[in-house]
Amino acid sequence: MRITPDDLHHWATRVLTHLNVRDEDAALIARCLVDVDLRGIVSHGTRQLRRYVPEFRDGQINTHPDIKMLRATETTIRLDGDGGAGYLAATRAVDAACDKALENGLAMASTCNHGHVGSEGIYARRAVERGLVSWCVAGGAGWEKPKEEDATVWDAMRAPPMCFGIPSAEGPPLIADMNASFFNGRDHAEAAIPEFPKAVFASLGMKFVSTLLGGMLAGSVAQTEQKFKGASRGFLFVAIDPSEIGDASAFKSDVARIMRATLELNPISGTESAELPGTREWKREQEWAIDGIPIPQVHQDLLTDLADDLGIPLPEGNE
Repeated sequence: MRITPDDLHHWATRVLTHLNVRDEDAALIARCLVDVDLRGIVSHGTRQLRRYVPEFRDGQINTHPDIKMLRATETTIRLDGDGGAGYLAATRAVDAACDKALENGLAMASTCNHGHVGSEGIYARRAVERGLVSWCVAGGAGWEKPKEEDATVWDAMRAPPMCFGIPSAEGPPLIADMNASFFNGRDHAEAAIPEFPKAVFASLGMKFVSTLLGGMLAGSVAQTEQKFKGASRGFLFVAIDPSEIGDASAFKSDVARIMRATLELNPISGTESAELPGTREWKREQEWAIDGIPIPQVHQDLLTDLADDLGIPLPEGNE
């Protein structure tokens, strides 16, 4: 089944307003989710509603947050999300950081006391649209040593996100939006140790970087009060104006040239087409905006269950 982006956005907005989320906040959260679906990142699009609906309904996340500025300078901003959805604080912080980076060459934003920020590519794309390079991480603030008797070093951290965004003069930008681990759990990582030890330890390092900086540093609530159980996330975002370093136009032209030439090479063995981080998703975005977003059966069943539970019919879509 295919659903148009507008229909899916309207439906997701209704779901969130039904849970007492403010109209404008619901529309922003829904737009983030649908834009991720539009790129085929099924794990972090509207499927995430199965997580957010109970969080809002059970009072784990604040439906009417009053986002506060904790600190601001010419090149930094820090926001307290007041227990609300992470998308709200993160989007506001990213937009402010982009403004500051365009004025001063470099800027950093951090947020705390909020829920999940979703796919970090959302924020990288906001920056590349303004010609900025960006890097961001997110993580949980409340780290505790694993209590299981068989816990290993691998279990010390979960799998937080990390993302880099680089603008291009034309065509797709480079969006390296990733889970900070290359492996699906401890068993997968341990099985890879004999042949791919560097990949395992690189993943372990990235998990620590994202959690320590995005969660423990940015997510610290020492300056505020955590009233909502689900508001345990932090987010750190850095924006760079390439013109502060060199010729921004020439740089973006080089990015476009390099990406275009690379995509003319043969695909990696075992893959169907030559792709770079973000290029396949960029192509989907162009096509699915016209043809509608494909909703696989598992995804459709999940949304249908939510629709039935809340009494908000899912758009019919097209086969």
